[in-house]
Amino acid sequence: MNADIEKQIDLKIESYFDEILKDLAKVIKIRSVMDKPADNYPFGKGPAKALEEALKISQKLGFETKNVDNYAGHVTYGNKGKLYGILGHLDVVPEGDLSKWKSDPFELTLRDGKMYGRGVIDDKGPSIGALYALKIASEIVPDPKNTVRIIFGTNEENGSKCLKYYFKKEPYPEEAVTPDGMFPLVFAEKGNATYKVSTILTSDHHTKLVYFKAGTAVNVVPEKCEAIIKTEKVSEITYFLENYKPNCNLKYEVDKNKIRILTIGKSAHASTPHLGINSISCMLDLLSKIDFGPYNWVFNTLYEKLGKDYNGIGLGIYSEDIVSGKLTCNLGKMELNQGNLELKINIRYPIFMSIEMITLQIKEALKGFEVERISHSKPLYVSKDSEFVKSLLSVYRNVTNDKSEPIAIGGGTYARTVPYGVAFGASFPNEETNMHQPNECWSIESFKKFIKIYARLIYKWLSGSNN
Repeated sequence: MNADIEKQIDLKIESYFDEILKDLAKVIKIRSVMDKPADNYPFGKGPAKALEEALKISQKLGFETKNVDNYAGHVTYGNKGKLYGILGHLDVVPEGDLSKWKSDPFELTLRDGKMYGRGVIDDKGPSIGALYALKIASEIVPDPKNTVRIIFGTNEENGSKCLKYYFKKEPYPEEAVTPDGMFPLVFAEKGNATYKVSTILTSDHHTKLVYFKAGTAVNVVPEKCEAIIKTEKVSEITYFLENYKPNCNLKYEVDKNKIRILTIGKSAHASTPHLGINSISCMLDLLSKIDFGPYNWVFNTLYEKLGKDYNGIGLGIYSEDIVSGKLTCNLGKMELNQGNLELKINIRYPIFMSIEMITLQIKEALKGFEVERISHSKPLYVSKDSEFVKSLLSVYRNVTNDKSEPIAIGGGTYARTVPYGVAFGASFPNEETNMHQPNECWSIESFKKFIKIYARLIYKWLSGSNN
């Protein structure tokens, strides 16, 4: 790419940047967390409203758009040649504890050179940034040789059902990137499976669990866990609690024959559970030391098999490979409802492992429980030696001068939903973004750099240039 084109791109980014921030604020404002389906809203009104707003912004910029039944939508520039795709998502994880946010999570806030708000990095910021990168490249290439399509999904955080539906209606791109990972490039993603584990708790024992709730999403390490115990042994249990030394913060209060217990840990993404403190694990450790009579085995088993580690050692599924590293296991949600105790665990497994063997072993390890695999995404692997990867890296390195090698991650992205795709950005090496945590942020400098990279990439695609 010649210096004149690069200069044009950089000048256009600066001229559009205030408008970019205003449009990003519009989509950040929408609380696009998955909710119960309703008429014409497969994932609730929030995600559909965010999609509607993104397509409205796209139309304002002069693009052809299409809404595919509120599952996903796209923006297209060009009508010939090869179809390239950029896959972004507009849904977000819940905001969590509002008291830990320094500003409203659904207002785009700028301070200290950073943008704050739920979705600024995951994945509303990159999606709107990619849209403007397409706008800028389209102004430089008025007669494109190829076609570029930005696809906005609405269910990435909860299984990517949006794009599974979308691609039943629309063609796959021949090559695709998603700005929902890290730079320089993600060439491998671990397999991702979620399991539901359940059992019935009904007991006339002197001490029983009557309430349990923890977790906001299975792909987040749960920060808070609440349990209520009904007991005839109040003094004994309170004495134990007073002297118990947990690995997280512990609070409790007594109301006659009921004891309410709260464990407080630290949230993190399920692909990196070691960065958090799992409040459910803390609670299970505590409960395993209380006498629940016929149900002691439940809390003992759950703590021994799931609560003691985050690499599947207790389950007997620990594994690793040289490409993608160690298996991780996140105990993400747990709830007691009318005597039914149900929990959900998320497994990120190395790319050369077998999901069938993992499932078999989990069922063996948790005998006595009902175990059901409720979702699964196969691992992703694209060779670092492919021309596709080399082309993307050349664009990244041209802007950053960073010669870092492509990486493997535990997170799952939209790249798995297409035959040939990888995660390309949006966060940069060693960048702190608080993804899936309070005070999610992204530096303004990084946002501009991201748009520079994507505008150059889209220019190459549209012009058919290999330079």
